[in-house]
Amino acid sequence: MRPSRALPVVGATASIRHFGGDAEAVTIVEVREGGRAIVVAAAGGERREFTLRRATAVFVERGRQHSPRLDVQQGG
Repeated sequence: MRPSRALPVVGATASIRHFGGDAEAVTIVEVREGGRAIVVAAAGGERREFTLRRATAVFVERGRQHSPRLDVQQGG
């Protein structure tokens, strides 16, 4: 059985979607836990880690209950 979505890959682009509607472009720099955790880097070099929530299949920032979501671009 194939996964229902593309797996994140290092070098792929992604967007951090903030609650107010703003989006921040980032690049995936590390993939952990079989694709369930992703480290991204912003243009200024800041790194943030996002984890996949099983119930919603949405990437959210590690350790935060309410956070922006990470949208990984298809096709890496």
